Amino acid sequence: MHHVFRVLAAIAALSFGATFGATAVSAQTIEAVTADQLEAALEAAGLNPSMMEDAASGAPVAQGKAGEFSFYVRAMNCSGEPQACEDLVFFANFDLNRAATTKDYRVLNSFNESQVFGRAYLIEANNEVGIDYVVELGGGVTSDHLAQNIGRWADVITAFVAKFQEGYSGS
Repeated sequence: MHHVFRVLAAIAALSFGATFGATAVSAQTIEAVTADQLEAALEAAGLNPSMMEDAASGAPVAQGKAGEFSFYVRAMNCSGEPQACEDLVFFANFDLNRAATTKDYRVLNSFNESQVFGRAYLIEANNEVGIDYVVELGGGVTSDHLAQNIGRWADVITAFVAKFQEGYSGS
């Protein structure tokens, strides 16, 4: 359990910045992103992406890395060639290194009740807690809006880590 909190503390200490192109392109509407566009947006946000494809669908999947912290972005609702995807699901799971307890559920529910962005969950079979965050592009957004939403992911993780640590402080 101490390893989880060291990792979570490292995450909370990280600061991310998102500057995805303050160029003339920022006025264009984006309704979907390709693997290359997703990679560029994550790189611009300092999230160190490593790109791969979903084995079943061929849709882009990114693994982001910052220090000891690792997360994934799964692109969904994809079409065309190359595939362009309307939805991005960011998620990170953390090993509890113990069986889940009712206190874990209370802490996660408290996060979900207090936050607008992101959703905390527990994967009981794996003894993991996690956080996810969805960015929708369908209908069109600007590249500035996309950058803002990708940049918010770091805030979602920080809020999750803070709530989880707060729930266990003094125990």
